[in-house]
Amino acid sequence: MQRRLSIIYKILVILSLAAGILINVVKTASVSAILSYYTLQSNIICLVAFIGIVIMEMRKWQKTDVYYLIKGAITIAILITGITYLCALAPVGFQMDFQKETLANKTISNLLVHVVSPIFVLVDYFLFDEKGNFKRFYPIIWLFIPFDYVLYVYTYGSSGGTFYNIGGSNKFAYFFLDYEKIGYLGVAKWITAITCSILFVSYLLVWIDKKMGDKKERG
Repeated sequence: MQRRLSIIYKILVILSLAAGILINVVKTASVSAILSYYTLQSNIICLVAFIGIVIMEMRKWQKTDVYYLIKGAITIAILITGITYLCALAPVGFQMDFQKETLANKTISNLLVHVVSPIFVLVDYFLFDEKGNFKRFYPIIWLFIPFDYVLYVYTYGSSGGTFYNIGGSNKFAYFFLDYEKIGYLGVAKWITAITCSILFVSYLLVWIDKKMGDKKERG
């Protein structure tokens, strides 16, 4: 019964992720630009991972350390999207991009990729994952996704790719990656601060996982 509920819930997560991605891509003025933001990329990574997880659960494959390493990585990746939006972007009326349609469509697309899907992914961990399996060194590995995105931005920009002029320049997506405006030292300071923040959230999740795992063993 638990496995069936887990599969059903994960399918709902997949539908939320797919809907958010699809609405943004269909309604955007530039598909390449919208797909080059961390928000969409974190949602896409989660979508692919959850499809794989559902297949794994349907085939009753055993969950190994690799599963928990990946599950933690995608959870943190999309949590970064949600936390950043709620704490820094939503209060200033941020919209995802220059969409062609109405404000209602912008609101729906914003909520799906920034709020609904991140919450769904986090809740999936709390409801269905066995606790106590996150290792203390996992957060270091979980940095791969955000660090890889930084590399992507510079590669994409240097290849002639452009972003929407929201929250940063057309070349660098986000202001804290724009070394032409804030300098290399400024970028280094921002990346250091963001890395520390990500590690804080990651180790908090590992701590919660350990506490819940210990509690289950004692119970």
